[in-house]
Amino acid sequence: MTFAPLDYLVLIIYFAAIASIGLLAGRKEKSTDDFFLGGRAMPWWAVTFSILATEVSAVTFIGTPGDAYRGNYTYLQFAIGSLLGRILIAFLLLPAFYRGRVTSIYQFLSQRFGEKSRRTAVIFFFFSQLLAAGVRLLLISLVLSVVSGYPLGAIIAFVAAVALLYTLIGGIKAVIWTDFFQFFIFMGGAWLAIYFILDAVPGGWTGLRELVPAEKFRVFDFGLSLTAPAVFLIAFLNGCVQTFAALGTDQAMTQRMLTCRNLKQGRWSLILTGIIDFPIVITYLLIGTGLWALYEVVGPTVPAAADPDLIFPHYIMTVLPPGVRGLLIASIFAAAMSSLDSSINALASSAVMDIYRPFIRPGRSEKHYLAASRVFVGVFCVLLIGAALALEQIPGGKLWLGFKVTGFTYGAMLGIFLLGVLTRGSNDRMNIWAMVTSPLVLVALTLSEKFLFPGTTLLAWSWYVVVGTGWTFFWGWFFARR
Repeated sequence: MTFAPLDYLVLIIYFAAIASIGLLAGRKEKSTDDFFLGGRAMPWWAVTFSILATEVSAVTFIGTPGDAYRGNYTYLQFAIGSLLGRILIAFLLLPAFYRGRVTSIYQFLSQRFGEKSRRTAVIFFFFSQLLAAGVRLLLISLVLSVVSGYPLGAIIAFVAAVALLYTLIGGIKAVIWTDFFQFFIFMGGAWLAIYFILDAVPGGWTGLRELVPAEKFRVFDFGLSLTAPAVFLIAFLNGCVQTFAALGTDQAMTQRMLTCRNLKQGRWSLILTGIIDFPIVITYLLIGTGLWALYEVVGPTVPAAADPDLIFPHYIMTVLPPGVRGLLIASIFAAAMSSLDSSINALASSAVMDIYRPFIRPGRSEKHYLAASRVFVGVFCVLLIGAALALEQIPGGKLWLGFKVTGFTYGAMLGIFLLGVLTRGSNDRMNIWAMVTSPLVLVALTLSEKFLFPGTTLLAWSWYVVVGTGWTFFWGWFFARR
């Protein structure tokens, strides 16, 4: 089924609203503090929904219903650990960032250790963010290309260009307010999809409970396996550590928390996201369960070879009426751009504050650095388009590629930040060794699985961040003592 004129009208209204909000919100920037931190005066509740919008990327919008379709609700165990990870950030890392009055969180590493640790972390951030954001851009563009019929390259360029438009002019204020709007767009689309799904299931919600086996609603798995990601201990631990790393050491996520007026509001904005995360995850899991009941029990069935991760887009394009279909596609756009704009802004902020300002053009005016910030926004937008096109050439599934990429770098970054807030010693030069060897150890283990022990899982990818964190923290502490 192709787009109807009403679908195009909905999309036009959506893009016009996004552009207008972004342009109106981001005016009167006079400094990099305004452009990257909104003058440190953003409302905490807007920051909360902006963080949520960035987290609930298009990967979640598409992938979580796919997980529920093929399995059950054990993913919620990850969300429980994720809440603990946010609390740890709020009370361990955020106080250090607010005390240091940092714009880029990697400035804290300079204050605590020295420039070598800072520059190493920045390189890790650039590498992981370009690849992870490139994967997210690629995934959403693949879906939109399939449902619209337009070429993949054109879709990638269009999505990136829209995000670039308001980010270039409005900075972080435009990002936060457009994310706030887009959060309710894609959550409204999800709730609307649930309404249509339950309307199609005989008996509605009661009928769904009767048609779906209890196993598909199971949340907890208290097994003893150390490699199965759905076991509670593993899911809880990985949810905690990966959230700790992603929201605490990645400028794209942490930058939002620093726009609040004070530490108390920054903490509250973050912890509240962990609480709201539960109904969000349940919403998308319920979509997957409802689609399973429709296609596997009620009918008609989807093709046997259909990818569960594409079940939701398939339902949107073949079942939903015109107008509603356009709103759901707008929801996918919203989920994509709410993470893309954050990545572009964060990469630019780190480039200016961690490299350009201290090392390339020190001592210039705020007007100069503000202009440079906008140039870097454009540069990184182009690089993200290139990354998405390059990643499209990699064979195999791409849904978890972004998580695997950051798994190699997040551990080193979390380890060095924890070293900064939990210890007093320092060895700036040897911190480089501790960080660089962390992903090398993980690469060695991965290659060993492939060439030395084929068919054997020595270390599941979900453990990468845990191992990398422990390795970096231990060796950083060891060398600091000497």
